[in-house]
Amino acid sequence: MGDFQQYLDAYALFLAGQYQAALDLLDARPIVDALHHARQRAYALHYLGRVEEAYAGIEQAAHIAETERPVQRSAVYIDWAVMLMRDQRFEEGFRLYHQALAHATEPEERATTLYNLGWTYLRRGHLDHALDALHEGYALTRGSRQERLRWRGHLFRCALALHARACGQFDLALGRARQATRLAGNDRAGVYAWNVLAGTLRLTGQTGAAREAQQRALSLAGDGAAHDAEALYLALIDLGGPDAGAARETLRRLAPRTAPYDAWRARLHLAQADLHAGRPDGALQVLRAVTDANEPYVLLDEAPALTDLYACGRTAGLILPAPAARQPAALHVISRGAPGLHLCGRPLPGVRPLSAAVIAYLHHEGAATLDTLAGALLDLPAGDARGPARIRAALNDLHDLIGTDTLTRLGRRTVTLGPDWVITTDLDAPGPDPFTDLYGEWVAQLSR
Repeated sequence: MGDFQQYLDAYALFLAGQYQAALDLLDARPIVDALHHARQRAYALHYLGRVEEAYAGIEQAAHIAETERPVQRSAVYIDWAVMLMRDQRFEEGFRLYHQALAHATEPEERATTLYNLGWTYLRRGHLDHALDALHEGYALTRGSRQERLRWRGHLFRCALALHARACGQFDLALGRARQATRLAGNDRAGVYAWNVLAGTLRLTGQTGAAREAQQRALSLAGDGAAHDAEALYLALIDLGGPDAGAARETLRRLAPRTAPYDAWRARLHLAQADLHAGRPDGALQVLRAVTDANEPYVLLDEAPALTDLYACGRTAGLILPAPAARQPAALHVISRGAPGLHLCGRPLPGVRPLSAAVIAYLHHEGAATLDTLAGALLDLPAGDARGPARIRAALNDLHDLIGTDTLTRLGRRTVTLGPDWVITTDLDAPGPDPFTDLYGEWVAQLSR
């Protein structure tokens, strides 16, 4: 094994969720690089529940980075912040994330920091800040030739699905989660994708499909707390089936062994079971503990499944979130001025004018072939093969940008809009000429 190869191998084990194997590998080899050795051991130790040793190790790594390897500070701060957030030390974690972002120079470092920052904003209930960070970070991963940066794009898709779920945009969340399961591999990103899909299906009442998806997440999970967390989520789904009693026992057993974010979900559902069993005092005690633990995303995300418990809590004077109003997947095309799209009411950064024009055409004119779209939107000779290729590329880019491929359907050569989407445009409103960077026949007619 090469001198540095052991750290690359340990990283591969982390991606596969095999934290004990990574720790065993590191402990069996001599220390070749003190910074990487301390950092990777700390990360593995924390996932395995050996928290004090983990913090000692990451502090050692931070000291080495600050005194000898300043270019590595961002990476160490990220790992340290992840540990703090998992232990609900939120203010310290936010401070380290922002320090990491200030020192991040490489795209991978910035994407990693922005993902963790966006996820943490989401967990803290700051949905607007979360979306801004996730969009900025996702933009760094799109089209990258770096494998590790592309891999992080799968994580962003999952987090954006969770954001949509929190906003009541379940169709969008399901589309994003399904795309993530197709694109991610059988590593930690794959576990995440299947977990997000399973959770979204559970919250929309699709129990059978949810269980199938969560079993896939469990089969891909590694060891230690990672495996326990996926087993906990499977038990949450089983609460609605014939094995509810066994599921409750599993939740009681696993909750103390998982991260607080996961454990509080289990305790909330156990509290609702207590309420249904005629033990409201115990249920309220748990509900008060969850609100005191300051986990706003968990409370919001589980609201659709815990209506009875939350009603009891509100009667007792607790302030609890209502489920976000269900919203369809909606896209508004801005054609006048700078072309763009609003996705579910929020600007979608990075949109190509041609992508926006394709959606506007399909909405106003109906289904069309790639050749028809090329003639309508592009100034190319009839039959030029570049036209359909550019339309196809624009649609693929748009699907990747939104995070779901449900927006349009491509038949043998005919493109139609997805039936579940609500599309609007500003073409009926007065204003400047639309799509001024495009010169096809349809665009020219709109400008007359």
